[in-house]
Amino acid sequence: MKKKIAVFTNGWNDDYLDFALEGIRRRANEDNIDVFVYLDYTSYDKTEDETTGEINILNLPKIEAFDGVLLLGNTLNTAGENLILRERILQTKVPSICLEYELDGINCIRTENVNGMKELMEHMITVHDVKDIFWVSGPLDNAESNERYQAVIEIMEKHGLKVDPDKVFEGCWSYAIVEEKLPEIVSKMDRLPDAFICANDSMALATCIALDKMGLNVPEDVRVTGYDNLMSGNHFSPILTSVDRGWDARSYQAMDSLIELMNGSPDFGDKVYNSSFDKGESCGCTMGAEGIKIQKEARKRVFQMPVERTIFDWHLIEIDDAVARVKTADDIHDVFSSLWENNHLYTGEEFYICVDENYIESLQKDVNTKTVGYSEKLDVIYGMKDGISVPRQLVSLDDMVPNYDPESEETSMYLFVPLHAGAECLGYYVSKNHYKIIKDFYLNSLIRHMTSALERARQNIKLENLNKILADISVRDELTRLYNRMGYEKIVIPYLDELRHSGMKSVIMVADINRMKVINDKYGHLQGDEAIKIVANVIKSSIPQNWKAVRYGGDEYVIIGKYDSSKDMESVKIEIIEKSGRVSEDLNLPFRLSVSVGYVVIDPENKLGNEEYFRMADEAMYEMKQEAHKNDRT
Repeated sequence: MKKKIAVFTNGWNDDYLDFALEGIRRRANEDNIDVFVYLDYTSYDKTEDETTGEINILNLPKIEAFDGVLLLGNTLNTAGENLILRERILQTKVPSICLEYELDGINCIRTENVNGMKELMEHMITVHDVKDIFWVSGPLDNAESNERYQAVIEIMEKHGLKVDPDKVFEGCWSYAIVEEKLPEIVSKMDRLPDAFICANDSMALATCIALDKMGLNVPEDVRVTGYDNLMSGNHFSPILTSVDRGWDARSYQAMDSLIELMNGSPDFGDKVYNSSFDKGESCGCTMGAEGIKIQKEARKRVFQMPVERTIFDWHLIEIDDAVARVKTADDIHDVFSSLWENNHLYTGEEFYICVDENYIESLQKDVNTKTVGYSEKLDVIYGMKDGISVPRQLVSLDDMVPNYDPESEETSMYLFVPLHAGAECLGYYVSKNHYKIIKDFYLNSLIRHMTSALERARQNIKLENLNKILADISVRDELTRLYNRMGYEKIVIPYLDELRHSGMKSVIMVADINRMKVINDKYGHLQGDEAIKIVANVIKSSIPQNWKAVRYGGDEYVIIGKYDSSKDMESVKIEIIEKSGRVSEDLNLPFRLSVSVGYVVIDPENKLGNEEYFRMADEAMYEMKQEAHKNDRT
């Protein structure tokens, strides 16, 4: 059985993951190791419920089931994922490495935060005469952000300059936060700083956009720098000045070191590699031929992205529309089959939507919301293998990947993403060898629409069930739950017509409680209602399951069904009569319950109308009733 490695990461760092997962995949492929990537989309601006729903994916895998664990630690601080995972890893003692983040008790491979930032600041001061800066930080309690800030302060002080502590903004690594908040900060400034020095590229790009919206040009009016050397920063205009962390190399090295630990090598503690300054245009430099080449690629991307995104958006709309008319869980599978067999470009050749049993139960009834963990069994409400839909199936939580082959000679990378509605766990999505969809947030959009589709499907199915209940109520007698007169007209008579049209013999049976008026007058209407319910229950328990029974009037019943030559109709009649009497005695009713029953067998070759047959059955019942009244002492 080949080895398996669990990787944990946040999905918002798509540029980083593009490099990191590629490096991990390359090294895993050399030793035919399968990689299971567990990904969340937590961020500082998400609600508590959304965060709960996202980090539940950490509860999916059992750490001890893996040969090694790799944390992309610099992405796992938003909701405390690092600390949650650290505790579980140390309990299991599975070989582990945290990439780009120091975590006590776990081996670490990282790029230091100081060298490249010092080079950047030396460049800004000596080449561009920067004296006054504004620092856009990550979370104020984040070690990486603070190390970069200290490097900025050190180089400034080296040149006799100071950083104004009031010129610091906590951007929390977030593009959205910086783009929203920075304009107000800038508008209150007496004058612009020489440069905005940002703790990562996402915030630097947001700074450039925010300034541009205010009519300020970068780098002509003010310079901007980042950190991480994202591909999006290279494709931006101006090309972003940044710090390179060698992500592809670091992820390969981390995977290589983890495999060594798995093979028995001792823990190594902390391995540190240098970051390096990466010159761009946003600081005021020109890139020459290299810049022209980069911008040429960027212009192509400017054209391609809207076209690709538009086509992708059409697919998202198709997902939304697919569930518009589903009425059952099987319908969900069927409409997804039609959708993805036609187009699985964005999902890949093999993927599965595994929904929690709690979700399946919630289609039919109200259930307590599951927010932590997953059920032991999950329903693969839709799956595709080799581009072909697979039947619905149950998968064990321990297996996680339907149809997983632990002996395969193919190295595979599985991507797991939570499906949730707020804090409620709906299940998870898993795809095979299709991690490139993380780029440009395609995966996030796909997952959000899958989740919305499951939610909409649930609403539709619940509404359908409610409509069925309401429809059933309209054709059912409230006291006995037998069909009422409307049910007789809408359901029972059409059923009889269908039997006759199909050339099948059928039966009409009429039953009536004897001396019902005496029961009501002498013992009260509550006892009368009890008598009506008893006879109804006796009828239901005495007739074949596919027959239909009606409370036709106050104490009169009509029973219609397919004639069964193996069952004597007279015995059915006697069973109803005798059982009614026995039940009334067993319940110690103040009266003995007596029922008259008549029936007629309908020959399909006989062309008499239903009404005539009903009259014949009613007459047979009435003859018995007359006889019963002569002898009944109720």
